[in-house]
Parts: sequence; C-alpha cells; structure tokens
Amino acid sequence: MIPKKTVDLFQRLLKMVAPPPSMSVGEWAGSYRFIPDEYGAEPGPWDLSRASYQEPIMDSFTDKGVHKVVAMLAAQLGKSEILFNVLGRYIHLDPCPMLMVQPTIEDSRDWSKERFTPTVSKTPVLAQRIHEQKSRNGENTILKKLFPGGYLALVGSNAPSGLAKRSIRVLLFDEVDRFTKSAGTEGDPVDLGIKRTSNFWNYIIGLFSTPTDAASRIYREYMLGTQEEWRYKCPNCAEWHWVTLHDMDYKYESFEIDGKKSYRVDAVKWRCPDCGFEFSENEMKATPQKYVTLNPNITDVRSFHVNAFSSPWLSWNDIVKEYLIAKQNGPESLKTFINTRLAELYKPIGELKNIDVLLKRREEYKAQLPDGVLVLTAAVDTQDNRLEYEIAGWGKGEERWGIKKGGILGVPDRQSTWDALDEQLDREYEFADGNRIKVARTFIDSQGHYSDDVYNYCQKNIYKQRYSIKGASLYGVPLIAKYAKAKGHPGLPLVMLGTDNGKQYVYQRLKEITEPGPSYMHFPSNEDNGYDERYYKGLLAERLEDKMVKGVIKRVWVNIASDKRNEPLDLQVYNLACIKSLNPDWNEYAKLLKPAAQEKKIEDGQYGCIKKGVI
Repeated sequence: MIPKKTVDLFQRLLKMVAPPPSMSVGEWAGSYRFIPDEYGAEPGPWDLSRASYQEPIMDSFTDKGVHKVVAMLAAQLGKSEILFNVLGRYIHLDPCPMLMVQPTIEDSRDWSKERFTPTVSKTPVLAQRIHEQKSRNGENTILKKLFPGGYLALVGSNAPSGLAKRSIRVLLFDEVDRFTKSAGTEGDPVDLGIKRTSNFWNYIIGLFSTPTDAASRIYREYMLGTQEEWRYKCPNCAEWHWVTLHDMDYKYESFEIDGKKSYRVDAVKWRCPDCGFEFSENEMKATPQKYVTLNPNITDVRSFHVNAFSSPWLSWNDIVKEYLIAKQNGPESLKTFINTRLAELYKPIGELKNIDVLLKRREEYKAQLPDGVLVLTAAVDTQDNRLEYEIAGWGKGEERWGIKKGGILGVPDRQSTWDALDEQLDREYEFADGNRIKVARTFIDSQGHYSDDVYNYCQKNIYKQRYSIKGASLYGVPLIAKYAKAKGHPGLPLVMLGTDNGKQYVYQRLKEITEPGPSYMHFPSNEDNGYDERYYKGLLAERLEDKMVKGVIKRVWVNIASDKRNEPLDLQVYNLACIKSLNPDWNEYAKLLKPAAQEKKIEDGQYGCIKKGVI
C-alpha cells in the first residue's frame, strides 16, 4: 500500500505540471466570487447577469491570441470588480507573477486595504491560497501578496523601482489617464511596465480608465484595438445604436437650494436616430444589447467602450441632472461629466470670434497644387439658383489645402449648370513641377428642391466617383453615418452625413491646429481662387448652442452670420467626409508623385484613387 504522504506528494506534483483549467474569468466569478459587505452595494455571490457588459471584457483575458485588453469605461460601471475577478481567476487557477499599477502608491495601498483584503477574506478559494506574511514591515503585507506559484505586486505609476525590477505575466493598469507622465526619470510608466512582460509568451495586459482629453492614453489604446461599443437594439427598427446623451429627450425644472441652482429631471427617453421612435430607460435596458466591433481586423488587442447609460446603478434621470449641473458650473465640471459619465474625450470647440485670425494664416501657393497635396476631393452645395463648389487638396494626416472655391449660376434642373460643374471637376490641377492630378471623388448635396437632378447627374457620373449626399442635423451622429440608396434610383448610393459632428471637427481643427502638419488647414492668399473675406465669414457662420426645443435642451448649430451665408462651412464638412470615405493610402500616393512617376499622365476617363476603403 502506498503511503498517504506519497499520494499527497504526487497529487501536488500533478497540479504543478497540469495545464490550467479552461474556465474563463466570467465563469470563475460566477462560481467562486463573493462581494463583501464592507464595500459592495450588492454583497453576496457574483451575479453575471447584473451588468452584462462586464463578462465579455473579463472573458477576453483568456481568449486565445489576445495579449492586450483595453476598457474605456465610465465611472460606476464595476471596473474595480472586473479587475479583481481577473486577479482572482489567475491566483486560483493559473498562478503566476502579476503586477497591478495604480496612479500612485497611496492609491495602491487604499485599494489593497479597502478592496483586496475584504474580498479575499469572503472568497474561500482565495483566502486558502494567499499567505499571511509574517513581517514587521506592514508595507510588505499591503503591497505584495504571495500565493503558491506566484505573487501579486501593487505599485504606483510614480514609483519606477516597482515597475522596473520584476518579470510579469499578468499586468493590469488602473486609471491610466491619471498616471504620471514619467516614472521618476525612467520614462512612460505604461511602456515601462509592458517591457516587464517580454519573458512570457502567454502574457496578458489590461488597461482600464475613464478618458480625459486629446492626450488620453486610454483613448489611444482603444483606437488601436477592436473598438467594441456596447450598443442597444432599437425596439422599433432593430438597428444597433450607441446610446448617449445627444439622443436623449427630457424635461426638467430648475430651483434653488441654499442659493445653489439644482434640477428636477423626468421623462427621460432615448430617441432612435434612425427611426425617430422614443423609448424609456426600462424599455431600453430590457432590449437586446451587445458589443459591436468597429475595427474587426485586429485580433490581439480587444478594446471596449461603455458609458454610464448602461450602468445598473445609475438612473438616466440622475445622469441628465448631473449633466445640467455640470454645464452650469463651467468647463471643468462639464469636462469631468463628459469623461466620467459619457466615457468620451473632452473636446472644447473654441470659438473663433472673427476672421482676422484666418486672414493672417493665408499663404502664397507656388502653383495650383502646393507640395504636400496627394489627393483632391470636391464638394458641391446645391442651391435653388446656383451650385457652390470647393476643390480641396489633402496630404498625410488629413492636412488640408484650399484649392478653389467657386459658384456656378444656373438652376440645377438645366444641363448647362451641370456642364459648367463638369468643367471644374474634369480638369487636371497642376503642381509646380508639371505633374497633374484630377479630383478623386466628389460629394454633392442632394437636399432641397432638386434632389432628382442631383441623383440623375450622379447616376451618369458614378464612374467618376461623384456621389449624392444628405446631411442629418443631429448632434452626435457620426460624420459618415451610413450608406443608403437614393430613392427612385436603383443602385445609386446615397451617403448620409452627420453634419453637426462635421462642423465640430472643422472648428476644432481651425482653432486647435495652428501649425502645418496633420489636420492643419491651409488657405491661399490669392483671392481669385475664391478665398476672399466673404469665404471666411461664411466659414465662421455658425455656433454650437444649447437651445430649449419643445421643453427639451438640445445642442444645435445656430447661424450667426448677418447674411446667413454658410456655404463655405458646409463645403468644408462635405470635403472632410469625402476624404474620410476614401480612406486613402497616403504612402502609395506619395510613391506615385515621385519624379519617376511624374511623366505618367492621367489617362482620359480615369477617376478614383488609391485607397483602403470604398463606398
């Protein structure tokens, strides 16, 4: 008979060499996790159904081939609990060296004492494994947890020694947008920590945070991943939508308490941007929900985006009330709301009050097309008695040059009007070295009284990449909202644009991008090209304001120009949408415009461009 000690020894050895169970993080939490009374709003066994957006984030930590998980989340969505479940699963089933980085050492101490220790004590499979360290050094107990097969170290982003001295397999960053810019003198703490995973083929990295502004690290990491948005299925039209403040209708009353203005909010409903039907919070939270992947070509980085409207612990009424208070308290409060509740970047528009700033940045072009231009787009605004058009040049990073702005007098139902437009769109535009290119794609406004005439023109010229567009003046709708079909014209594409978002992009670039390079906007000093004072007045013709519309606050663009002429702004938006629809391969364009390729003349009838995306 084999002695019991020998049997126990062999069992322990088998456990050491056996592969870890295939149980996902979500399955582990549903089977073993307990939330303690000390801090949990809902203490007891973990409920997977309570916040269904959490499980795909957790399970991605054990997805085959995934090495990085990015979660750009609003506050109060259970982020800390997701992180703990990841740690718990690995401590229990697949122990290894692990590191969790908080913004500061003090944050790590607080998390350890207030979150980690109580949860371990209430979760038996973890309490059995985490050693109670016998040391007079209390910090050793708080910031380092030992267990068979591994350990968990807790450090701050401001502590370079904690980031640099360990080899780590599971690495978690909490609130990365609050990290210090440099861990001491050793550089970016995220990059420093990631280097510690290089010794493990099966490493996994998690980055969690609410976003901040244009410098946001979590936003940058999110954009490099799968970009999975938590969306709701409209109960009426069955389209999947990102539910956010800009699509909310609500009523409110204001009053004062101790001299401070407060609000009573009710009747909050979400309005579907596709079908226009409205639904209550209860109706929307009962409808199917799922992640919709916007960047499916990525396989090793899964990134997720969820805002506060999906939280089971926050009501929509409370969120809207918080928005109204933040808005009245000024830009900093509004920034906090946008970051922590909407989980979006804060992007102040920055109003340009007069045209003098733009007039001063005009520059002399040495030819029709300045160096740097790689592709041309055109935009056409349709009026009852004329066509307004603009040719725009684009370079790497969507650097933009105004090439020509003009108008064609004539009713759009006459062939002569469209013939005159052809003269501008069909011509070749020339560089200083003699190389020439044509307009690659044109977007033509089809709203108004002459929609069929626009459709007929685009139908005849679709091989020249001339497409009809229609704008939707709804704040929050993506610049290229969707591709539809032109009514009564089978097979003819109709590009639906979110013009409100487009105007914001244009104004942000005008205000915030002040040096040539990506997203910078150039204007010619030669007024013969149409860039006179009238053009700049039209470009600054609108302003974004909050307006009361039928008892509901709406963000709307208001025309503030004395003559109400805003065609230059509309044309800027259409051209921006046009280049984004092309998604050009800038490097390929640059190759074609090298001297070796300059002798190759554009053949008659050739249109289109080198591109990554097409309609």
